[in-house]
Amino acid sequence: MKRFEMKKLGIIFVIACLLMTGCTGSENSGAYKEAVREPAAGEGFDYMADDVEPAVEEAQDIAKSDEANADASNSSGKSAQQSNTTNKVDKEKLVFRCSMVIDTLEYTESIKSFRNLIKKYDGFVENENESDDGTTNGYYYYDEMKQGKRHSTYTATVRIPSARYDDFCEETGGIGEVRTRNANVENVSQSYYNLQAELEVLEAKYQRYLEMLKKAVTTKDIIEIENTITNIEVQINQIKTQLNRYDNDVAYSYVSVTIKEVEKIVQEEEQGTVSNAFSGSMEAFGEVCHSLFIIFIYFLPYLIVILVILIIVWLATMPVRKKHKAAKKLAKEKQAATLSGQAQMTPPADVKPSEQEKK
Repeated sequence: MKRFEMKKLGIIFVIACLLMTGCTGSENSGAYKEAVREPAAGEGFDYMADDVEPAVEEAQDIAKSDEANADASNSSGKSAQQSNTTNKVDKEKLVFRCSMVIDTLEYTESIKSFRNLIKKYDGFVENENESDDGTTNGYYYYDEMKQGKRHSTYTATVRIPSARYDDFCEETGGIGEVRTRNANVENVSQSYYNLQAELEVLEAKYQRYLEMLKKAVTTKDIIEIENTITNIEVQINQIKTQLNRYDNDVAYSYVSVTIKEVEKIVQEEEQGTVSNAFSGSMEAFGEVCHSLFIIFIYFLPYLIVILVILIIVWLATMPVRKKHKAAKKLAKEKQAATLSGQAQMTPPADVKPSEQEKK
């Protein structure tokens, strides 16, 4: 009877130890071993060893697995936290844009250098345009004023890998004198990730409707489901197109460059001096005189034609003018003769009659 009670107590003790091992982990695994060793020291539990050892080994395995899972979860949590910290900037979707205006004395060389820079930085030209400051017709006096010295202008929008954006802008500014430069950054992260979330929802919805289509029986249900699937596909394609556009804008930055040909480059600090003001006014006066002379040359053929017409009219009207002049002269002579005859017939008022004439 006493031996039976001892067996019962031993079984209860072992079960309690197993339960404690499952809850406390590796620290209690040693207690389980001690609980197993204690009966062998003189408590009379030898006959239970074969039944207890498998349970103890299982408890130990559970404790070890709990420790491993805890360590793994802690390490994964730390690594995830570090990954989130390091990749926070990388996940930002930034679009870089820059525009600059450059003056140059060597227009052709500057254009060549700019195109070489595009190749060097693995970029490509999105659009470009080249023009001069003349008129389209080519015969206006404004064009003639230039005497073949038209100032050309080159404009281009290029796409450069964002990783090399700063270096490209820095080197581009070295091909001439930078007059203006504007740069800005657009953060499209919120729009991008909102579209991604919407895309995931639509794709999941798309899969559900495909499953429904497989189970549809009636023609009406099939048509309705297919229409819904088509609408979802359109939305998915639109979102993917927008995401691709964002990806391209993030990967390749925008750089707009205007290169202007000039005759002289004046530094900003020199523009306010008296000597530069005087020389500038003289240059302006010379340009005005030169322009007036060119205008005169331009209108010279018209002036010659008008002069020839006037000469022809003058020669054609010469006989008439001579005849009119002669008639006018004759009339004056007749008038003078008439006045002279009247003067001879009328005695002077101051002459007195003689004595004989009175008698």
